[in-house]
Amino acid sequence: MIEFESLIKLDSSLKLLEGNKDGLIVQTISHFKEPVRGSLLFANKLKIIEALEKMEESKVGVVVQEDLWLKLTEEHQEKLKKSFSWVATVENVDHAMCKLSKPFYDQMFSDLNYFVDGRQLGTAEVHPDAEIAQGVFIGDSCKIGPGVKILPGSVILPHVEIAKGTLVYPNVNIYPFVKIGENCRIHSGTVIGCDGFGYNFFDGHHQKIWHIGGVEIADHVEIGCNTMIDAGTFSPTRIGSFSRIDNDVQISHNVEIQKNVIVCGTTGIAGSVVIEDYCAFGAGAGVAPSAHLEQGVQVAARAAVSANARIKKGETVAGHPARPLREWLKSQATLNRLAKKKV
Repeated sequence: MIEFESLIKLDSSLKLLEGNKDGLIVQTISHFKEPVRGSLLFANKLKIIEALEKMEESKVGVVVQEDLWLKLTEEHQEKLKKSFSWVATVENVDHAMCKLSKPFYDQMFSDLNYFVDGRQLGTAEVHPDAEIAQGVFIGDSCKIGPGVKILPGSVILPHVEIAKGTLVYPNVNIYPFVKIGENCRIHSGTVIGCDGFGYNFFDGHHQKIWHIGGVEIADHVEIGCNTMIDAGTFSPTRIGSFSRIDNDVQISHNVEIQKNVIVCGTTGIAGSVVIEDYCAFGAGAGVAPSAHLEQGVQVAARAAVSANARIKKGETVAGHPARPLREWLKSQATLNRLAKKKV
């Protein structure tokens, strides 16, 4: 919980337009798609404003970029003021994300005990039927379910939950605030819940956005060796049930992978990508930020899906940039013919 007055000290351009700042407490920061009561939401695009207006949760505060706010009609501004607990503006939302996320990160992480095993502290809940090898660290306030097996050298940091029957192979690192479902298999060298690669450039540097979203992995998921799954920014990165993720895969912050998805080795999935049920990725595929792949999409090996692209249900795409397979094959055939032509 952070006082609004403290946030003003971090970004002097923050101005409260609606609400009483005396005693105003902000619980956390959340994403506009998953609002949390008492939280702060950022809006720097009209489509986010439109999404906020459809939101059922009204007990939140909204920070709108100043130039966007000024473009709204007075009627629209008044409607927003009445819709939420409080409304504020800030000169630049990207800058504010970096500055204002830090105290909420500190609130979650600064008091965690990374140095003493939770079993020693008496705060870890390890089911009697779980099997924990020698040389495993179980952090403060972790919950380890029945039948879980954690093999030597793995590190489970504070506030991690691992449900029944899950197998964690040697030398896996699981960061705080990660939830792993039942009967999963996590192979060696994988890291889950590390900070997302999120920065905004200002004041001559790439400034960090502090990630507080964690990771949620559903039941019956298998994750290969040396794969990285980053924590979400303000809401969790999610992996759906029965999905299979190969070795050396990068899954970035805020990615949503739904059920029964196949991701082959060395694939890279950038931030805020949505991948619906039954999609499949050939080896070395790449997906740029905020793309949306509908159910059953297949992405060929080494294909590159563009930022903000929407690939329709059941489509197979290939190439760079990724486009329908037939179209890509035609373009390749044309290039081959041109290459053989005598000049």
